[in-house]
Amino acid sequence: MKELLQQVKEELERAFDEPNSYNLDRSLQLLQDAKNQYGDKGTMINDMIRSLTQAKHAQGQLNDVDDENISPSAAFGQAYNAIEQAIESYNDPNNDPF
Repeated sequence: MKELLQQVKEELERAFDEPNSYNLDRSLQLLQDAKNQYGDKGTMINDMIRSLTQAKHAQGQLNDVDDENISPSAAFGQAYNAIEQAIESYNDPNNDPF
């Protein structure tokens, strides 16, 4: 699962750097498949799917962004943070509060 999350993170980075060259549909499908196969691990995968979907919708606006409109960048930032937190949860398997 950690490898899949790392792959999604790399695709998100590419989509941010080159918004016209990368489509986030594949990443969304990978996360949906992981959710179906492994369960949701709380709401982590749902949160990633939601934030990645928002980034996908903002992707077309990245090239048109000026300094006053940071919304598309913020959407990518939120998706990136969600994926980073998920990866971190696999780095520290003893992070369960119980």
